[in-house]
Formats: sequence, structure tokens, C-alpha cells
Amino acid sequence: MNVLNRLIAASFFFVLVSSSAWAQSGYNSLFIGHSFFVPFAYGMPLYTAQAGITDHTQTVVFSGGASGAPQALWEDAAHAAEIKAVLDVGDVELFAMTYAGEYPTTEGYINWINYALDKNPNTRIAVAMPWIDFPAIYNATDYANTLNLSHDVGWRNFIAELSALYPTTDIFSIPHGLAAVELRLLFDANNLPDINFLTGDKSNSLFVDTKGHAGDMLKALGRLIWLGVIYDVDLANLDYDLGYTTDLKAIAQTIIDDAAADISDVSVPSIPLLGLPFLAALLVVVRAIAVKARIT
Repeated sequence: MNVLNRLIAASFFFVLVSSSAWAQSGYNSLFIGHSFFVPFAYGMPLYTAQAGITDHTQTVVFSGGASGAPQALWEDAAHAAEIKAVLDVGDVELFAMTYAGEYPTTEGYINWINYALDKNPNTRIAVAMPWIDFPAIYNATDYANTLNLSHDVGWRNFIAELSALYPTTDIFSIPHGLAAVELRLLFDANNLPDINFLTGDKSNSLFVDTKGHAGDMLKALGRLIWLGVIYDVDLANLDYDLGYTTDLKAIAQTIIDDAAADISDVSVPSIPLLGLPFLAALLVVVRAIAVKARIT
């Protein structure tokens, strides 16, 4: 190859790399939430580095269970002060929160969004939907149907409600809770060769305890979803070996694409109960039915 051809090839390669959706600088991020949320936040430095994203920085504020809900963190003096101190600097570019059914209103989200936007009007807002806890009380089909319904009705309407309140702000969903659905269905169908147990050791089980805390594979899939949603990474072309036989990249991309289509295909509901209150009520009712079924 002569010098001219080498220059042309090098220039072409540069254009390809530069046009990649994820060839970008990272966000200065603030992640606040509970144990069904922070494991994915903790994985972002590694996953962004593997995707070639530079300068991703983050602060993670953790509080367990319902105390990690936005409203609970707003009302807790110590945690609120910690979070506000990060936002007060004015350089947070991505602010992500989660959900807990004990706080079935938008109050906490609105409080934090208002505070964040006051410090930096260009802050992106993400809200991550967790999976349903105590997964073993449900059979796989009921578990999947409940969480899918929760996402398709309550969750997506909640995102639409928030977006309508802040029309000039980028507010988006991270649906990592759906990762638990897909893995649970595969496991139930004996199509998850890397996993031996529903609950057990983190290396070969979906969940590590009866509460439903994530095993290693669920964490990996959830982190891929975070990476794909936040940084628009084409996961099929992500050159990172996760160490599993199961194609987690393909599963993550499907979850992202399907959830994005669901979220985009909804307007602000005329009935407020189609948002978080509906989601919380649905989970309470379905859990009661599942518990009764197991007892009988």
C-alpha cells in the first residue's frame, strides 16, 4: 500500500471511529438509590472504559430499601445534605434516581429535579426501574407478566408525566428491572447455561437471597442496559467479553429497543392513577395473590 492509500485508509478509519455513537466524553454523574440500583452505578466506570468512553465520573449515594427512594432521601437530612453538596457545585450532567413502592408519588422526583436544574439547567435526568423483590414467591410467568405490565402501564406513564412537567429537560428511563424478567424466563425454560439456581451463590444464581438482590449475571446485564441507554452504545459491537455463554449483549439491546418503543408510544395520561400510584397498587395486589397461592 502506497503512502497516499495509507493516508486515505487512516482517514476513513478515523471517520468511522469518530462517528461511533459512543465515541464521546462521559458525563459527570450523580446516582442515588438503593441496593436494586447502586450495583449498576458502581459498574459504570468499568463498562464505560470498555466502551471507549472517556472522562466518565460519578458520585454514588446509597441508602437501603425504601430509604433509597427519592422522596426518602429528600426527607433524610444527612443524605439530602450529601446529595445537595454534589449538586451545588453546578457541574452534574447526569442525575439518576430509582423507585420504591413505599413512595408512590412524583413528589420526591420533582423536588430533586427542581433542585438539580436550579444548579445546572442542562442536567439530564434518568429514572431507573428496578425489578420486583422476593422473586421466589412468583412463578416465572407471573413474575414476567407483572413486571411487564408494571412497565408498560404504570412506569411509562410516570416517565411521560415527568417529561411533560419539564419539556425542555432530557428525562429518560433506564429499564434494568426488565433484565430480571428476561433472565428468569430463560432460566425457567432451561436456556440459561451459566446459571444453576434461582437463589444462591452470586456466581451461578440469578439472585443471592430471598429479597432478590442481584447475582453477577443480573448485574452484568443491568450494567449493559445502563451503558446502552445512557451513552447510546451499540451493544452488538461492544468489544467486551463478559465471560458468559449467554449473549447478554443481545438481550440487553432487545430490552433497550423494546422499552424505548413502549416509552415513546405514550402521551401524558388523562387519569393520574396510570402513573406511580397504579404501579405501587398493582405490585401490592399481585404480591398478595402470589403469597396466597404459595400458601394454598
